[in-house]
Parts: sequence; C-alpha cells; structure tokens
Amino acid sequence: MIQAAFLHGAGDIRIEELPDEAPGPGEVLLEVMAVGICGSDLHTYLNGEIGGTVATSPIILGHEAAGRVAALGPGLEGRFQIGQLVAIDPAIHCGECERCQSGQQHLCTNLQFMGLFPRHGALRTRMVHPAEQCIALPAGVDAISAALLEPLGVALHAIRLARIRLNDDVLIIGCGAIGLLLIQLARLSGARRIFVSDQHTWRLEAARTFGADHLVNANDGDVVQYVHDATGQRGVDVAIESAWVKDTANQCVVAARNGGHVVIVGIPAEDSITFRAAPARRKEIALDLSRRMNHTYPACIDLLTRGKVALHTLATHRFPLSQTAAALETAATYREGVVRAMVLPTRQPERES
Repeated sequence: MIQAAFLHGAGDIRIEELPDEAPGPGEVLLEVMAVGICGSDLHTYLNGEIGGTVATSPIILGHEAAGRVAALGPGLEGRFQIGQLVAIDPAIHCGECERCQSGQQHLCTNLQFMGLFPRHGALRTRMVHPAEQCIALPAGVDAISAALLEPLGVALHAIRLARIRLNDDVLIIGCGAIGLLLIQLARLSGARRIFVSDQHTWRLEAARTFGADHLVNANDGDVVQYVHDATGQRGVDVAIESAWVKDTANQCVVAARNGGHVVIVGIPAEDSITFRAAPARRKEIALDLSRRMNHTYPACIDLLTRGKVALHTLATHRFPLSQTAAALETAATYREGVVRAMVLPTRQPERES
C-alpha cells in the first residue's frame, strides 16, 4: 500500500493508504525521496484554495520533489535505470496547444500541475508520473538538492525575465527559499549591489550568507527609503517581489529607478496585486509577472553540479511523511528559523532543525 498525506480542508492533514499503482505506457513508478514545502502549498493548506482553484475533495499536496525509479511502463526499457534518482517536473503540459507549440510549455492552456487540485502531488511514498517529466540526474546529486531544483528553476526563470545587466543595482523583497536563490542568481548575473528586505531576522542573516549587500528588516525599516538614500534617490535598476505580494509590489515600483524593471514572483493570498499608478506610469516601469519556469532544468543541474548555487543548505527542517502536518505548520508559522521544510516520505529519520 501507498502512504499519502491528504489535505481534507484548510489545516486538516490526514495520513491515509492508497492501493499500489503500476506505471502505464510512458509512465514511471517512483519512490518519493524528498518533497519541499512551498509557499503555494501553504496557500492551499491554509485556505483550501490558491488563485481561485479550490480543493473540493481531498488532495495530496507537494510539487517540489525527487524520487527514485521503482518501475518502468511499457516502452521505456533502457530510458531509466531502476534505482536512478530523478527530479520530478510537476507541470504536465499537453504539447498541442498554441503555447506548447511556441515553446512556452509553462503557459500551456491545458496544464495539469502536481499538487494543484485535482491532480495529486508528491506527499506520498510512491507515485506514477509521466516519464517526460522525470529528469535524470548525474551521480552525486542528493535527493534534497534534487527536489530543490524546482524552486531553483522558478528563480532562474524570474532572473531571466529580469534581464539583469552587469553592474545593475537589484532589490529583492522576500528572503524565503526563492528569494535566497534569486540573490545567488542576481550575483551570478553581474549585480553590483543587492538590497533585500524580509521580516524575519534569520532569513536576513541567510540572505547575507547568500550574497546580499544591504539588509532591511521590514518590521522596523522602510526599504524604499533605504534604497533611495543608498542610491542618491536614483532607485534600483531591477526590483523583484518574492514574498506574498501585499504592499511589496508597490514597494518594488516605488524603489525602482525611472525606466526600471519590476518582476513579480510571489503569489498573493488575496489574488490581487496593487501598486500606485502614478509612479509606475511616470517612471515607465517595465512589469513582468513570472509563471513558474520554462526549460530551466538543464541549466539548474549545471549550476548545482558546478557549485554555483547552494541548495541543500536551504533545507533547514526535515520530517517523515507521518509528520507532514507538522512540516506544513512549521512552514506556515515561520517557526524555529525555517527556510525550507522538507518531507522525506520513504525514510523515517529524526527531524533535523
């Protein structure tokens, strides 16, 4: 039997059993090794919905995941090895719509997304997944880093949208896992000064370790005023929002220079984004809203294996599947210095913090 963590309603996680599955044509059976708890999981966990997609029946969350190949469906012999570690791409595109045909599979109009109702996610001991969305990994990559390739891909896609140039000043608001990865990638892109803001001191400390130059605690500091003072009222070239998009989108707009660029990565709980029109229009701000990632796994694997980014260190907390509720609650309440809570479904280690 398969053990799985079902969300039955806001805040209601129950460990239940499912029948064993066998992979069909084009599918792979995976033993799930590691699953990261993402902010988008928390939206559904806390509210029973995200962006208007309501979970109307029990759903298994989890889309940042890695697994080992346990069995292959017909026709896949030789494509994967049994026991091979793979990253699990959670986005299943149709391959036939206009966006897929144009190379923008992340904007597929028929997209199914793992852990987003009604498609079950990875918080279970075993799962069947399309082989096309299983990315084989080189030797030496651990399961936790493999799972965190997905948020790295999200950060890389956002950085590509930001088009950071050599010697640009960059502001990043929100220093969770995505924000910390954005800091690393902004530095690799040639940023001169990286300003960051967050309301948690341990995340700001992590941001400094990851390469941030200027840190503002949102509880007692005005990041916009700080940026203006530090840049001689010019503002930053690029401002990236990677929190939950409340006042932070407007902060990015006001902190950006004339002709500056704002990228929104965070998902607002209220399903709306608000910023002042006057400064955005007068500055002729370029605005991009980032949607997950597109064709980033090869670059992410390269960055990881060459030691250009740190992934494993993001996993500050680890839980067995039986403690999935505790993992989600820890992440939702920002307890104990959490950056990324990880669930390890096929292992039962003591929780590390």
